[in-house]
Amino acid sequence: MPIYNRADVIEATINSINAQTYTNWECIIVDDGSTDATVKTLNKLVNSNAKYQVFNRPQHLTKGPSACRNYGVTKIKGDYIQFFDSDDIMHPNHLLLKMEAIKNNDLVVCKLKSFSGTFNADAFLEESTASKLEKPKHVFEAFVTGNFPMMMVAPLWKTSSLKPYLPIREDLHILEDHELYARALFKTKSVVVIDKALIYYRVGAQSSTNNFYTNVSYGLASYFEAKSTVLRLSQSHAVKLSILKMTLGFFRQALAERNFKAANKCLGFIKEKQLCYSFMLKLKCKRIRFFYGIFKIIGKGDTKFKPLFKL
Repeated sequence: MPIYNRADVIEATINSINAQTYTNWECIIVDDGSTDATVKTLNKLVNSNAKYQVFNRPQHLTKGPSACRNYGVTKIKGDYIQFFDSDDIMHPNHLLLKMEAIKNNDLVVCKLKSFSGTFNADAFLEESTASKLEKPKHVFEAFVTGNFPMMMVAPLWKTSSLKPYLPIREDLHILEDHELYARALFKTKSVVVIDKALIYYRVGAQSSTNNFYTNVSYGLASYFEAKSTVLRLSQSHAVKLSILKMTLGFFRQALAERNFKAANKCLGFIKEKQLCYSFMLKLKCKRIRFFYGIFKIIGKGDTKFKPLFKL
């Protein structure tokens, strides 16, 4: 669990870990150079509990959660890995249900449920209104096309099943989990799904992903890198189409921001990766390029692009 400036929320997270009905666990926490009272608060919470190990990220390592996770992995003793975030909450039966389910499988995935503000434990008793989580027939393709959502903290992995694909790439601002799990899932893995919300993740806080969706330039290179990994693994039409749609989404965001440099990069990526694999897609992308040229001259009318994105 990486941690950075979470003094105001870390107690709730630690309490949820301490409350686990499965008790044979260790928790490795790596501080990423916090400047508030995080470390002081954390030490008060865990210093008498031998199940916790708290480290400072070594100065020679890249700052960021990925480097902290990679460093933490070097300290593990267990046969299973559960990544976690320092502002999230575990259901009391989170580890128990996953350990019961994983058996001889490579990983077990649960639902996640969002919350904001102060966490209310009554949420543990509520039924999730999210759509049913089912194991897809083709796990890799379903994951990379967005039909099988699996954020960094969703799976519990058998250590031996994940380690060959580590370390997490530390040069990516976003989608580092997507890049890692794409590589891991490409070779057939035995996956178990628990259709129950066992992790509650906090929304509203600043994050790399939020930065990307409010400023398209932030993380765009990381997005291209992560999706390039996916395309090296698979050139299926379903994979290409999903990446094309997402890239055009960021292209449209760039237009709204009048960020022509980012818009050009999106179109360049589409061309370089040959995402328009059919005559109809090539025709639609030519239309988009044509109207983009007009838009750059007159500087308005980006909402007119919306019908062009129906692929």
